[in-house]
Amino acid sequence: MVGEKNTEVNEIIRVMNQIHGIDISMYDESFLLKSLRKRWIATGVKTAAAYPRYLEENSTEAAGFYNSLNINYSEFFRNPLTFALLEQWILPKLISQKAVGGEIRVWSAGCSSGQEAYSIAMLLDKLTTSGAKPIRVRIFATDTSQSALALARDGVYDKNTVQNVRLKELHNYFTAKGDTYTIASRLRERVNFSTYDLLDQSSANPPESIYGDFDIVFCSNLLFYYKPDIRHSILQKVQHSMSGMGYLVTGEAERAFVEKIDRLQLVAPPAAIFQIKKM
Repeated sequence: MVGEKNTEVNEIIRVMNQIHGIDISMYDESFLLKSLRKRWIATGVKTAAAYPRYLEENSTEAAGFYNSLNINYSEFFRNPLTFALLEQWILPKLISQKAVGGEIRVWSAGCSSGQEAYSIAMLLDKLTTSGAKPIRVRIFATDTSQSALALARDGVYDKNTVQNVRLKELHNYFTAKGDTYTIASRLRERVNFSTYDLLDQSSANPPESIYGDFDIVFCSNLLFYYKPDIRHSILQKVQHSMSGMGYLVTGEAERAFVEKIDRLQLVAPPAAIFQIKKM
């Protein structure tokens, strides 16, 4: 059974690359299998084994299959424990370490439609405007999906999307109109949304950030879509972009394999928050 699965996945990879010029070899095999099952059922193809031939002859389906691999899902304050630790411990600590007029730099990698970036923006706005020390905040949010980035820049969400936002933040940082909620302009001004591919080997960080040196990097709920060697490459890039005292935030499902990276240590268990080990 395992061999059959490998054959199906390998054939999908071959067809996508040779026939349609799309390389999907970086994705994790189990993820490709799940996507394969969904697509062959949705298209009405009788068996998974028959799907590669259908894919070979149908460029529209090739585009549909590829789009199904690009998961654009996000939530405000997606992991409550992580954001509670950021708000109560990590962000105050970072702010206390900055000089007057200093800057907090954040990178939300794979930001999708912006909820993660705006979540950290709300916390930082509250902490930096209520304190006596003037601190600048710069948040860089990147994704490869132009449609997701367009939604993020607009900052307009429906009422179901903002269910995790506390009432105080909902009042302070959103304007309600009917069933939609629009992010306050002062938060949108703090977040720079741009296109960036984490697999780009020619750069260590988003060009808009110029030099990286991030205090916090969110690389959350995307690593498990890739093969182990690709995950490792992404994590190396992320480490190089962090400041010496910076933090890496991943998803809970990714904590186990991030913990295996020698240079990273878990600092706030059970939340998936890491720092580079001090040598």
